[in-house]
Amino acid sequence: MTTITALLALPLALGLVAEPAQAQKKTLVVALNQDPDILDPSPSRTYVGRIIFAQMCEKLYEIDENLRIFPQLAADMPTIGDGGKTVTIKLRPGVKFNDGTAMTAESVRYSLDRHLNMKGSNRRTELESVNSIEVVDPLTVRLKLNRPFSPLVAILADRSGMPISPTAANKLGDKFGTAPVCVGPWQFVERISQDRIVLERSPHYFDKAAAKFDRLIFRIIPDDNVRLANLRSGDIDVMHNVGPTDAASLRKEGKFEVSSVTGIAYSGLTINLRNKNGKPPHPAGDLGTPLANDPRVREA
Repeated sequence: MTTITALLALPLALGLVAEPAQAQKKTLVVALNQDPDILDPSPSRTYVGRIIFAQMCEKLYEIDENLRIFPQLAADMPTIGDGGKTVTIKLRPGVKFNDGTAMTAESVRYSLDRHLNMKGSNRRTELESVNSIEVVDPLTVRLKLNRPFSPLVAILADRSGMPISPTAANKLGDKFGTAPVCVGPWQFVERISQDRIVLERSPHYFDKAAAKFDRLIFRIIPDDNVRLANLRSGDIDVMHNVGPTDAASLRKEGKFEVSSVTGIAYSGLTINLRNKNGKPPHPAGDLGTPLANDPRVREA
């Protein structure tokens, strides 16, 4: 019996992509319920984008299923000094970006500086405790903080901790997200908006056994019923975001493995009350809408 995996929760999708659903398969096809935004770690916003990043953009640190932080591209956990105001990170040696250039302390400094200062970066607030980034030696960087900030290492286990190739970033500029180059078992091939994202095995990744497939294809299928039909027909191997009713049906069919984990992500809704120009905390005036002006509407 062929086992195909249906995914209930996004964090589990990241772990399963590295394991082959069928031993003879060279390509794994994963159906996502939405198209990620820009594939550039600095301005990226969407949660589903993490599925793609996890395959081609590794981080200085990672968080395991027990919420323990461990080194990924860092060689060890950081050394904390100066009362919590310096964070020294040693890097894993022999690491290359997916364009073949070496990942060094200078490229990590470049990446962190870009995350912190690039116009439009959504990492700026995450790294606001960082005053400066120093290259200590070819494999060591030191972050000097404006205050002790204990969440920083966890922040470096997300997009703020993704080193990117300075060579590619300087060449592509603000188009970097159209052909991202990071460190990972797979590298970017192509993206067709609202249709698919294609990755292939990287020849430069330091762990040759990590990529179990030659190619990953992420198909964008927003409709739950269409994703489910594609799973049952065998057109996809992995289905992201399975509803509870569908999960129960798939389990009963006996041909699918339905996996679930408890995630730590959340979704939020922000109501614009007064700010027309989107530059808080200085309101531009009354929006003139019931949702903004009447708390009873918001309570309802």
